[in-house]
Amino acid sequence: MKNIIIVVLVALMLNSCATLFNGKRTKVNVYAPENTIVVYKNSTTPLNEGRAKLRPERSKDSLSFTLINDSISTDFKFRRKVSGTIYGNLFFPSALGLGFLIDLTNQRRFTYKRNMHFEIDSTTSEFKIFKGTKMPINQHTTFIYTSPLLAIDVFSQPMISLGAEYFLIKNFSISAEYASIYTEKLRVNSALSQAKNKGRSFRFELKYYNLISITDNPKINEYIGLEARFIRQLYSKNINYYRSNQDINYVISEPIAVHKSVDIFNLKYGLNFPIGKHLFIDLYSGIGFRNKHITNPNAQFNPETDYLSNYDDDSHFIILDEDYLEGSDDRKQFNFALGFKFGIKF
Repeated sequence: MKNIIIVVLVALMLNSCATLFNGKRTKVNVYAPENTIVVYKNSTTPLNEGRAKLRPERSKDSLSFTLINDSISTDFKFRRKVSGTIYGNLFFPSALGLGFLIDLTNQRRFTYKRNMHFEIDSTTSEFKIFKGTKMPINQHTTFIYTSPLLAIDVFSQPMISLGAEYFLIKNFSISAEYASIYTEKLRVNSALSQAKNKGRSFRFELKYYNLISITDNPKINEYIGLEARFIRQLYSKNINYYRSNQDINYVISEPIAVHKSVDIFNLKYGLNFPIGKHLFIDLYSGIGFRNKHITNPNAQFNPETDYLSNYDDDSHFIILDEDYLEGSDDRKQFNFALGFKFGIKF
């Protein structure tokens, strides 16, 4: 009986998300004017580049600290919140939600607001919670950036990219990005001479910043964007297929040229994080659709009469297999975008 109880408790622990994934302490970022000191539990923390990091223990009690700047001193108290990780128990229906029982007895289910922004009220000479709007991105601002994930894209074609974003008016920008391959395409035999391995990509975007605020962080500029991306690739590939001739089946191995065109259109949401005064990271995600069209110039393979064998030169790359046949591999698909950019602000 004792062993059964232990097994049940372990099973509950493994399905209690807040207890399992939340540490004993959480992190709180305090943003305030320069020369401000944060006093928390008799310990002082000066601001570094306008921010102080606190590591309070998760608790049902409120978070209390004091902000001091010269002769100005203000006490603050913030109620705890329930961590979103506790709702991860809903994704384990096999446990019938019993993981909640463990989480509800553990203070790791609590957290505090991650980012807190303060300013000094000149009329009362006290600190107050910053409720101003985000700083707009001014007209004629220019970003120069690159998309690092394109350089390690093993699922398609690694490319080096360079783009520019220009603000026509405050908070509204247009951008253009060009990318080109810099290495031989993965799983392509360089000895084949049907087509020279080459490829390029064009990306165009319209963005409107600070239209919405999901993060509630005035340091981060959020945007809604419309993206159009056009990918063009040309490479050689060897295929093996069966052909019948007067009731005789035989296998043909043929190098073919693959000319792939992919048009992608996305609606995106992104976050622009400043790093110092001139650098930034742009994180984004989006949904849309892609239209893929493939041609095989001068190929002898006929999909109406020939059929591929069970083995070709890429069959051991099952996970990374791709479309390369004219007609049969053309398709329209749902597209999900997720990535980041790194750049310089001028």
